Amino acid sequence: MGSNGESAFFDCLRGFERPCQLLASQLQEIGQQRGSSASHQPPSTPKRYHETLFLFLRNCAPDEHRFLRSVKRRHPAGLHTVSEIAIIAVQGNVSMTINQATAGQAPDAATASATYAVTTNGTQKKITAELDSDMPDGLTLNATMAAPSGASSAGKTELSDKAVDLVTNVTKVRGSGLSLAYEAIATVDADPDNVSRTVTYTTTNN
Repeated sequence: MGSNGESAFFDCLRGFERPCQLLASQLQEIGQQRGSSASHQPPSTPKRYHETLFLFLRNCAPDEHRFLRSVKRRHPAGLHTVSEIAIIAVQGNVSMTINQATAGQAPDAATASATYAVTTNGTQKKITAELDSDMPDGLTLNATMAAPSGASSAGKTELSDKAVDLVTNVTKVRGSGLSLAYEAIATVDADPDNVSRTVTYTTTNN
């Protein structure tokens, strides 16, 4: 029997003390009355005896409130698991203009920089990049991503409308303020024009 069960048991026994005292008192009174007058029996004696006996039996009966205290109730709690997280965010506005060249050479490349942050509790992730459409003839857009701790950078990589890997082996890491560099290169075949492209970065499995 555990400590709660023992406590309930002894509480029950203590509940017998008063009824037992009352019963003993009543029985003693009955004995005294019978000794003083064998031919006379107080009419109230049976009533008192039955009331006392009833009180005694009622206190002997199991008290559900006492014994329920020894019952342990267990309630299952739902376990909410942690989902796999792999998220990336890029900060900074990027604008590049190609407007200079050395005579006899290709136009000078233009560069710009931004930063990115990444968080993942997964393993063996990679970061890819793709353009919403290919660059026009004579114009190339490169991107270079610094790798977070433990991961590997692919270095300067040409972007197209097909996803290319920029960072690999990203595992259980969080990093912010990581370098993201752009380079726009033009040849003499590139038509003078305003070109805008959207780059989509994705964290996915290696």
